[in-house]
Amino acid sequence: MIEAVVFDFDGTILDTERAGTAAWQQLFERYGQTLPLDQWLPNIGQTDVYLPAPHLIELAGLDKTAEQIKEERRKLKLEILADDGPMPGVLDRIKEAKEMGLKLGIASTSEARWLNYHLPRLGLLFEFEAVRGRSDVGGVGKPEPDVYLSALEGLRTDPANGLALEDSVNGVIAAKRAGMKVVAIPNPLTRHMDYSAADLVLHSMADMTLEEMIGNIV
Repeated sequence: MIEAVVFDFDGTILDTERAGTAAWQQLFERYGQTLPLDQWLPNIGQTDVYLPAPHLIELAGLDKTAEQIKEERRKLKLEILADDGPMPGVLDRIKEAKEMGLKLGIASTSEARWLNYHLPRLGLLFEFEAVRGRSDVGGVGKPEPDVYLSALEGLRTDPANGLALEDSVNGVIAAKRAGMKVVAIPNPLTRHMDYSAADLVLHSMADMTLEEMIGNIV
């Protein structure tokens, strides 16, 4: 029986995957280079698979540190996201979960400061009972299950009674390793990847009510 719904954040609640990719592309172009998408895309839902900042420094021969490059990219990403609200279906699914008496949490690979910036901006700061980023679990990101297990612990919910909503393959793997049911909602950048580990795959969170999702996986 599903007792809690745990959302991924980047690419699931807010379309940061598109913005993050676009920001790197713009930054590489600023220095006369091209972001290698085949190396970048596996980073989605994970960290340190590919390190674009040192790669750009090497390609363009820049006299900058990786931190300076990442700060430039962070500013570009925030500019792109400035007017963006929650992704389609997110607010409806949150409302339904509350009406159904389900607990709500977030399990993200992002740092707490990123979540603490965007959740108030989106009007979602008080919608979730447990919010966990990788800084809450010693810096361990997905596909390791730590961040999901921490969120479930905060919700006082057994993993078998938790449902994860995810957009990345690494996130799906993390939730399954935690022992949860998973609905995958891939973004356009990652739809070609293998989501067979998920219990259900949708094109948009607006495609199906939460009750329908649960009915299709239990």
